[in-house]
Amino acid sequence: MNPVADLRAVRWTRLDWVALVLVTAAAAAVRLAGLARPIGLVFDEIFYAQNACRYVIGTDACGIDQLASRAHPPLGNWLIGAGVKLFGYDEFGWRIVPALMGVLGVALLFVLVRHLLRGSAPMAATAGAFVAAGLLAGDFLHLVHSRVAMLDVFLATLVTAAVLFAVLDRDRQRPALWDRRPAGLISALALDRPWRLLAGAAIGAAVAVKWSGAYVALGIIPLVVAWAITARREVPGDPAAGPRRWRDAAWLAAREEGLRTLVLLAIVPVLVYLASYIGRMPGELIGPPWEVGTVWRGIWDHQQAMLTFHTELSGSHPYESPPWSWLLLKRPVALFFAEDGTAYREILAIGSPLAWAVGVAAMAWALARLARGGWGLRRAELVLLVAALAVYLPWLALSGDRSQTFIWYALPALPFLYGAAGLVAARAWGRVVGRVATGAVLAACLALFVFFFPVLTALPLSPDEWRSRMWLTDCARPGADTLQLPDDEISQGPPPSGWCWI
Repeated sequence: MNPVADLRAVRWTRLDWVALVLVTAAAAAVRLAGLARPIGLVFDEIFYAQNACRYVIGTDACGIDQLASRAHPPLGNWLIGAGVKLFGYDEFGWRIVPALMGVLGVALLFVLVRHLLRGSAPMAATAGAFVAAGLLAGDFLHLVHSRVAMLDVFLATLVTAAVLFAVLDRDRQRPALWDRRPAGLISALALDRPWRLLAGAAIGAAVAVKWSGAYVALGIIPLVVAWAITARREVPGDPAAGPRRWRDAAWLAAREEGLRTLVLLAIVPVLVYLASYIGRMPGELIGPPWEVGTVWRGIWDHQQAMLTFHTELSGSHPYESPPWSWLLLKRPVALFFAEDGTAYREILAIGSPLAWAVGVAAMAWALARLARGGWGLRRAELVLLVAALAVYLPWLALSGDRSQTFIWYALPALPFLYGAAGLVAARAWGRVVGRVATGAVLAACLALFVFFFPVLTALPLSPDEWRSRMWLTDCARPGADTLQLPDDEISQGPPPSGWCWI
């Protein structure tokens, strides 16, 4: 008897491939079209695009003679720099890699949800995956951050990848006996578990973009441990034997998987993180980390500088908002705004009002379904719920100690909210009314996407057309002037006390 319930490979159909290609192509179309618009550096591109240029070109053409910011690890700058190296230091060059990473994130979410739904009817599973990926493809905030040279779309994609790889590792085909291992220590620790190795690499890459990428490990590691223990409760080769005691299963899991898990989900992420500094730290490679002039001392000093920056960051920003308000769309961010007398152009980093509401409601449904179903550790709902909470709850916990938090910090949680919506769609697909309701919701989300598309991509609008999209305008600021129009150049001052989209 297999030690877990169902480890059969997912059977993809032609329809799965067609759905994946369609949703990925749609995501690419809206992210790549007019990517060089607007001209010039947008919002925090002044840091990351210039840093990326400095990384890969390093001349006066970058506009800076030293890094514009050292607030984050190097990988995000390297990724943006790859586009600059291939296409030149211009708007397309510094935005192309974020756009492609955004497209990749949509495709990965399709694969994740399709795999989680592998026990459902094929049509329902495909529909659920398509709904989840389609909602992410048309998400306002995800679209905006896929079209600017900032870091958070990298986080969203890498976090999704880490969860996908962890689930694929859980559902891999296992040998008949738990203690069967290929010969060799390295193979036993890593090569025998390629999906877990990739999960560790994705976690390390996420942290190497921003430290907040580590939050996903708070969800993945407990799930991996719980799955390992649960799988060992059944005695292989003896169907008549009762389940092992939890204590015995935990000991067996620790003995067989402890070292491997430590290597793949702790040491591998650290190695990936350190690898992001290759080419960025001058000095001697061989030497103690406390010795000035070594690479290791340079890396250590950078960690201290980043920690100081984030712990001592003070003051307020007109576009900041507390974490509790992000999913409620209290305060989006104007990344770019320009007027020429007859038309306004804006890039507004805002969530999708309807799609976010659908995602939150779907996650509440997933929680209720888990509670009714006994909190099964292998349930798809649990995976998505734990992943979403892992990347969102830490911000709530830190909200009292951290100033200048912005709505886009919620970006890594969005794939899992939409994944829950995909589960709801798959569940409803068996009935005509369910299919009609799913189609109606998608159509409404698409209509809203078309309506808001100009203020997401800096297309020209008349003042009246622009104001028709500013639904919340309680923009009075305590002790400061009320914003009548967006100002993407100010970086100091209090945010509005009310709900303001200007």
